[in-house]
Amino acid sequence: MLTHMKYGFIVLSSALSLFFTTLAHGQALKVCATVPELGSLVQEIGGDQVEVTVFAKGTEDAHFVVPKPSFIKALSQCDAYVQTGFDLEVGWAPPLLLNSRNARVQTGGQGYIDTSVAVAPLEVPTVTVDRSMGDIHPLGNPHYLLSPMNGLRVAGLLRDRLSAIRPGSSQDFAQRYQDFRRRLGIALVGEALFNTYDFEKLAILAERGRLTQFLNSQNQASLLGGWLGLMQPYFGANVVADHNSWPYFTQFFGLNLVQFLEPRPGIPPTTSHLQRVIELMRAREIRVVLATVYYDPRYAEFVASNTGAAVVNMADKGAARPGTEQYLDMIDYNVTQLSAALGGTT
Repeated sequence: MLTHMKYGFIVLSSALSLFFTTLAHGQALKVCATVPELGSLVQEIGGDQVEVTVFAKGTEDAHFVVPKPSFIKALSQCDAYVQTGFDLEVGWAPPLLLNSRNARVQTGGQGYIDTSVAVAPLEVPTVTVDRSMGDIHPLGNPHYLLSPMNGLRVAGLLRDRLSAIRPGSSQDFAQRYQDFRRRLGIALVGEALFNTYDFEKLAILAERGRLTQFLNSQNQASLLGGWLGLMQPYFGANVVADHNSWPYFTQFFGLNLVQFLEPRPGIPPTTSHLQRVIELMRAREIRVVLATVYYDPRYAEFVASNTGAAVVNMADKGAARPGTEQYLDMIDYNVTQLSAALGGTT
C-alpha cells in the first residue's frame, strides 16, 4: 500500500512539475525572421521555446523578396519579428508589417527586433547617395552575418530580446547562447586554443592581423585550428566577387576584396567592365571569384575562363547552398570552399 502511495506521489509531483514548467514557459513564441540565417540564430537561442517562420528563401536575393499573403498572416500572429536591417528589407517588409496590424511587431514594439543594432556597419557612404551610384545602402552594407563574430553578437541580442518578451525562459535562452558561443568558438580557433584563451580576444587579434604574431610569441602557432587555422595561410590574399556581399567576411578573415563583376551595385556587368576585371586579375594574379547563388553565373565563368581563376560558389545566406541551413554550417561551408580554392585543391 505504501509503495503504491509513494509511486502515486512521484507521478503527481512529476505532473505538477511539468504543469508549472509549461505554465511558466507558455506556448512557443511565434517568431518571423526575414532571412534563413536569422531564423537559424533564433532557433539556436530559442530552441523549443520558439516557432520560427522565415520569409526569404536561401536561393533568392533578400533585397527583392516577393511578398505573399501568408507573410502577413504570420506577422499578424507572431510575438516577434526579426530583420537584418541596414535597409536590406526596406523594399518589401514595411508594407507587410503595416498590414499585419500587429502592434507588437511595429517599429518600437517589444517584438520588433532589428539585429543591425548589434554590429558596427561597414561601407557607410560619406556622400549623398543617388540612384546613379547603383544599389547603395545609406546605413551600411547589410551582409554582416557572414562574419562569425557578428553572428555571435546577434545571438547575444536575440538572447536579451527574447528574454524580455518571455522572462520565464531567460535562463534557457542564456544557456543556449552559451552553448552556441562554445560551438562557434571551437569552430573558429580549434578546441586547444578555445580551452586556453578567450576566443573573442583571439578573434580581435585576427581582425587586426596580429593573431599569428601573438601565437608565435607564445610558441602556440601550431595550435591554431578551426576556421582561422584554415584561412591563416591566405591572410592578405586578393579576391574578386560578383556582388558586394562579402566585406564583413573578407575583413574578418584578412582578405582583400579588390573588385566586383558589377560596375556598380545592382548594375549588370558590361563587356568593357569585365575586360577591365580580367586585366586586373591577370596583373595581380587573383585566383578566385566569389559567386552568389542568385547571380547570373555566366559572368563569373567568363572571367574565370579568361584568367584561370576558380569560381567559388559561396553561401551569401543560410540555405543558399546545400548543407548551409544552419548558421554555423553556412560559415563552415564558406571557409571550407574558399580555403580549398585559395590552396588550389578545387
